[in-house]
Order: sequence, then structure tokens, then C-alpha cells
Amino acid sequence: MTRLQLAGLRQRVRDLKGRRSTLEQVAIRRHHPMIAASLLERRFRPGGPVACYLSIPHPKSSRHRYVRKAELDRIRRETSAWREFSEAMAEWVRVNAEIERLLRKIGRGHCRKIDLTPRRPR
Repeated sequence: MTRLQLAGLRQRVRDLKGRRSTLEQVAIRRHHPMIAASLLERRFRPGGPVACYLSIPHPKSSRHRYVRKAELDRIRRETSAWREFSEAMAEWVRVNAEIERLLRKIGRGHCRKIDLTPRRPR
């Protein structure tokens, strides 16, 4: 691997580390409460009123809990914060995997080749 190629890989790692740092800040700066659930809006008949439910993950399925209109704004903020956090963490995992892949490629680029063909005695 040429020095120019290695420099390009190192620059890509630096860029990804910057992105990872940004994603870590998203996870750390959560000052308000979150709810680990999704907000579902359903209509039980065409043109009928919207009913909102929390979809809460549970082993092997999910549970639903009705959300009263008085709580809807707060629940919407808290589920939105959870979604942002979850998406940031998922991207953080992908960025880490890419950094690891590139670092391994850089390491292989620094290795010298070893000739494995047997030498004939003279």
C-alpha cells in the first residue's frame, strides 16, 4: 500500500473519530427524561379520532399502553428523545466498526510481505 493510500485511510479514521465524538455528545447531553418506547397513533375507523399508544418493548413481543391527551405532548417529547438517542447509538456502533476496519487495513498496509515459497538448497 502506498504512503498516499495510507494517508487517505488515516484521514478517513480522523473524520470518523470526529463523527463518533459528535454522536457521543448526543448520548451524554440528555438532560431531560426519555421513555424507551415508540408512540403509535391509530384510527379505529376511517375519519375517526386518533388514539395514541406507547409501544413498549417486552421480551418476545411488545406491550401497548394508552396515552391520555393531557399527557400526549410530554410523551411525544420523551419518545422523540429516546428515538434520537437510539439512532445516535446505532450510528455510533456503525462508525466504530468502520474505524476498526480501517485501522486493520492500515495495519495490513504497514506489514511487509513474507515469501512462503520453499527455497531450494544449493
